[in-house]
Amino acid sequence: MSADVGALVLARGRTPAEDAFARVRTAGPAHGTAPRRPSGPTRPGDVGARRPQVRLVPAVAPALVEEATGPAHAAPETAASRIAVLRVSDRSLVMEADDDAPRQLPDGDPATVARAVALASLEVLAGRRSVAQLARWLSPGVYESLQVRAGLTQRVLGTSGGTRPPVIRRARACRVDSHVLEASLVADDGARVRAVALRLEGHRGGWRVTALEIG
Repeated sequence: MSADVGALVLARGRTPAEDAFARVRTAGPAHGTAPRRPSGPTRPGDVGARRPQVRLVPAVAPALVEEATGPAHAAPETAASRIAVLRVSDRSLVMEADDDAPRQLPDGDPATVARAVALASLEVLAGRRSVAQLARWLSPGVYESLQVRAGLTQRVLGTSGGTRPPVIRRARACRVDSHVLEASLVADDGARVRAVALRLEGHRGGWRVTALEIG
């Protein structure tokens, strides 16, 4: 019977290969063949078939680095640095004397007095001289400040104060008027060079230091 069918097909002009393709198209998928996986999106529970997701992260600007303009912490001030400069002013006596009339012209050369007071003040700070010897030349406020600073200097630095007595290397005096003189001096005590500035004002016929600065 099968031979008759094949003969009939061949008789009609179809080749065996064409007949086989025709049977495949009409028969459908064979039993036992795994179904094709859908190409569409997977179900939520299908973890194995989930595709990796890519999320774009915005670019972050680089951090700004601030440049330091000075030291993070200032060096602590030492006792020696605190006593390095003496600066004091006291015009109380002169202001009281302004009420006295007439004002007497001071005696002596104020430039010479300025040199002597400057040297003596340095010797007081070095522990070589007593501040009491300058009482007549200093106003009360200047006298007290020099006395306190001398005691503090000797406690912190000792009484060595240089290898020799100080000497004046340079001096300059300027008269403000007949009763006022300002002077600046440079002194050397063998260990260091110091600058001294004074203001002398006339008081009851003499000169008094109303401002003193030693650096």
